Amino acid sequence: MSQMSEHHCPTCGISITADQRFCTNCGTVLEAQPPPPSQYGAQPPSQSYPYSQQTPPYAQQPQQMQPYAQQQVPSYAQSPQQQVPPYAQQQQPQNQSPIAEAFGALGLLFLLRGFGGRRYAGYRPQRQRSSCCGCLVLLVVLFLCLGVPSLYYASKTSLNSFSKSLNYSSSSNNSDNSSSSITTQPPITTVQINQTVPYAGVDITIVNAQQSKAFLDDRNAGTTGVVRLNLKEDNKSTARGGYLYGDVTRLILPDKTSIAPTNEQQFIGPDGGVSRTNWLDFPVPTSVQISQLTLQLGKDTEAQEMIALTGKANVTQYQTKTTQLNNVTTQYAGLTWTVTSATVSLGYKGQQAGKGMQYVTVSLKVDNPSSQDFSGYWGDYLRLKSSTITSPPSNDATLPLGFAAGSSGGTGDVNFIMPAGSTSYTLIFLKTPSFPTQSTVNFQTA
Repeated sequence: MSQMSEHHCPTCGISITADQRFCTNCGTVLEAQPPPPSQYGAQPPSQSYPYSQQTPPYAQQPQQMQPYAQQQVPSYAQSPQQQVPPYAQQQQPQNQSPIAEAFGALGLLFLLRGFGGRRYAGYRPQRQRSSCCGCLVLLVVLFLCLGVPSLYYASKTSLNSFSKSLNYSSSSNNSDNSSSSITTQPPITTVQINQTVPYAGVDITIVNAQQSKAFLDDRNAGTTGVVRLNLKEDNKSTARGGYLYGDVTRLILPDKTSIAPTNEQQFIGPDGGVSRTNWLDFPVPTSVQISQLTLQLGKDTEAQEMIALTGKANVTQYQTKTTQLNNVTTQYAGLTWTVTSATVSLGYKGQQAGKGMQYVTVSLKVDNPSSQDFSGYWGDYLRLKSSTITSPPSNDATLPLGFAAGSSGGTGDVNFIMPAGSTSYTLIFLKTPSFPTQSTVNFQTA
C-alpha cells in the first residue's frame, strides 16, 4: 500500500489528507487532490488547492467545532463539483408567509416519500415513521387556507348579528318597560257593536270595541292607545277556519291608514264545529274615536268585508243567503233530479271566495226509479252557468257517486265558484259517453 502524501491546510496549517473537502479545524473549503493512479493506468486531471480562496464568515468566529464537522464526509458527498452542504452554510432569515411555509413543508414531505425507495452509499435503513406528521401538516395547511378566512368571516358576521340583536333587544326592552311601567289598568271606553258577518265559513260576531291607553294583559300594543275588538266565533262547518287574523284583519283609520293587529287571544281561525270567544288588539291613538274606525275582513285578493264600528253598519250584502226552490226538476240518465235549494255565500268550509267571486251551493235530491244502478263522478257531468261563465264543481261536493236501482230520496250538495252578484243560474247535466242525452234546469237566487 502506498503512503499518501502529506498536505497542510492553507489557512490554519493543520495536516490534512488528499481526499478532504474542507478543513476539520477551521472549516476552509478545499478542493480534492488527485487520487493515486488506478490499476488501469488512467490519470485524472490534476487540481490544485485554492490557496487564495477567502475564508467563509463562520470560519472567522472563534467557536467550538460542531459534531457534524468531526465526522467523515460520506462517499456520496465526494463529487468534485458538489458545493458546501446546506448545514455548513449560514443564511440570512427570510420573511415568508406561514401559508407558503406550510405548502413547502407539505411538498417536501411528499417529495421525500416519493424518493424513499432510493439507496445511496452510507445509507442506514431506519424504521419508517408513521404518516401522522404528513396528516398534521395537511391539517395545518387546510386550517391556514380555509379555517382562518372562515373564522374571520364568521367572527365579523357574528359581531354584526350580535350588534343587531342587542339593538333589537334594547328596543324590545324599552317597549316592554314602557308597558310594564303601568301597573293599574287605565280607563276603558266600551262601545257595543253586536254585529255578525261570515268569513271563510265562520260566523264572526263583533261583540264590542274597547279603547284605552293600554291593556294589562297585552304588553305588545304599547301605551299610546289600543283598540280591542271582542269577538265571538262560531264555526258550524266540519273544516277548520284556515286563516290567520294577522293576515286577514285590518283597522281603517279616518285618513284611510290600514293598521294590522299587534296581538290576538287566538291568532288562527277556530276548528270545525267549535264556538269560542276571542279578542284582537290594534294600536290606535286615543285621539281617534271608535265610531271613526272600520274593520276590514279579507286579504286584498279575497272578497273583502268592510264593517264600520258604529253598531249600525249595513252588513246585509255579506250575509249567506239560501233560496228554497220548488218543482225545479229534470230527467237525466233515467233518474229524477230535483234542485231543492241554492245557497250563495262569500265563504265555504274554511275558505274565502276570491275577489269578485262568490260560492253557490246547489242542494239536490235524486230518485232512481229505473232498474239499473247509476254510477258517475259529479265532476264529469255537472256544470253551473251564469251569463257567459260556466264553472265545474269544486272539490267539496257531498253528492254520492252512485244511486242504486229503485232507490229514492238520495241527497247531496255540489259547490261552484261563480261571479259575485249573479242571481240567475242554469244547472247543466252534460252529455257523456255513458249518458248520451244532455239535460238542464234553471233556477233563481235571492
